[in-house]
Amino acid sequence: MKIKDPLLALVEDKIDTVKILSSYFPEWMDCAQNVKCPFHDDNKTPSLHISEDGRGFCHGCGHKFSSIIDLVMQMEDISKDEAVKMLYSDVIDAIPDHEIKAYTRTLWKNKKALKYLADRNISEGIIHKYRLGLEPTSKRITIPIMDQYGFCRNIRRMGWLKDHKAKVTNVKGRGEVRLFPEKTMMLKKRVLLVEGEWDALCGMSQGLDCVTWTGGATNVNDKFFHLFRDKAVWILYDNDSAGERGSDLNYLALKDIATDVTPLAVPDRCGKDLTDMIQKKDGWESHLEAEMKDYRFPKKEKQKHYCPTCGQQTRGEVV
Repeated sequence: MKIKDPLLALVEDKIDTVKILSSYFPEWMDCAQNVKCPFHDDNKTPSLHISEDGRGFCHGCGHKFSSIIDLVMQMEDISKDEAVKMLYSDVIDAIPDHEIKAYTRTLWKNKKALKYLADRNISEGIIHKYRLGLEPTSKRITIPIMDQYGFCRNIRRMGWLKDHKAKVTNVKGRGEVRLFPEKTMMLKKRVLLVEGEWDALCGMSQGLDCVTWTGGATNVNDKFFHLFRDKAVWILYDNDSAGERGSDLNYLALKDIATDVTPLAVPDRCGKDLTDMIQKKDGWESHLEAEMKDYRFPKKEKQKHYCPTCGQQTRGEVV
């Protein structure tokens, strides 16, 4: 059986077909009346019939649409993948890419902000990869929070100057706790869960496959727990009371979902968090990277299937 593209399935489930139809054909009210066909001279009598699900057929020229996605493809003259991405961006109201680009341009002109990131052991490669920027008005360093499909769902504005009283601010209405970077959860089987974006960016600069929740030490979102399934997870939160609570919370939440969950502790001699440990330059991160790389997942036993009628073992699953 062919597995359906998850992005396509999500779009088909969430899309407002009537809204899209009305945007292309303002005169379209319902499937009881025809609209003017844009693919031939249809000025006399409208001949294009479109149903609410986006299927359409022109009784004048024979042009047809098989679905709302097919309609968008033909109206925009784009590929299916481009149409799906365009519709998904509309469904989630994605933050436009040009806004992220504007912030990145501003960052590379600000030597003070770049020095701050370098002092936190965040490499230029990671700055480029995760498209860090700088908001001109607030002077806050920006971190785009992308979903697994590469669309921006939030921009975290990180405080780093003395007059930045709040540690982090979100785009209004977009502060849902998410995983950063979500793509890592899709591509990697072994992940290090840390506390905060700074630690995640610093760890990734050292070659560690880090992820973090975007809501602070004790905030998680069970909507994303499934992304930890079949993963090996190491938890390294800050060496303080909030970090201990956050580590315990994540361990209890993930121990029955992930294949393996290992809580770690920052030694007192190494400071407060992963960034402090890396700045100590004692090679600890190299040992952890090797431990994660060498981890071997337990072999899954092949499930035996038996015929419900005769009880004999079968070669495949009995439906």
